[in-house]
Amino acid sequence: MTNLIPLLFQKRHVLPKGKMPMRVAPGSQMAAFKNAITSEQGFGVCMIDDNQASHYSQIGTRVTVEDYDLSKNDGSLIVTLYAHENFVISSLEQHPDGNIYAEHQPLPQWPEIELRDDQQLLADKLQIMFDKYPELAGLHQNKEFNNLSWLCQRWLEILPVPAKDKQALVNTPNCFDTCDYLMSMMTECH
Repeated sequence: MTNLIPLLFQKRHVLPKGKMPMRVAPGSQMAAFKNAITSEQGFGVCMIDDNQASHYSQIGTRVTVEDYDLSKNDGSLIVTLYAHENFVISSLEQHPDGNIYAEHQPLPQWPEIELRDDQQLLADKLQIMFDKYPELAGLHQNKEFNNLSWLCQRWLEILPVPAKDKQALVNTPNCFDTCDYLMSMMTECH
């Protein structure tokens, strides 16, 4: 049995328990979005590599639409996506209507891990970021500052880390490599 999910491409990652606003422009992007939201299982969002527009990441995220609004400026649809789980893409199919589907396999969720004192910097800096950007904080009503996995995923969503590095970090059984990566970045900066 083939496991297909409608797929949309973005320049950013959204990871499990995360939320992301997405602008859907009128035209072909809107048609693809309308097709994607008719899927009962949700649809996939896959990051494209900024350096190679035709290159997509092998790992995507199954999402559903949590909220939407119409832009008064250009008629675009502004949707808020909620991320459920990551998956690895085995192949892509383009259907006759132009929509793209991914054959995929789910990736295991990172387990919840209690934050240790020596990792508190990740929570403190994210709180500072949320204070500075209230629209970012507003996306996350249930903030899990004591869950290391949740913190690492939020940081991967917002930091300008190269797509291939994000993909490598996400494709691990837990958040420890990501935590080490983030902690080294944050301690080197100060």
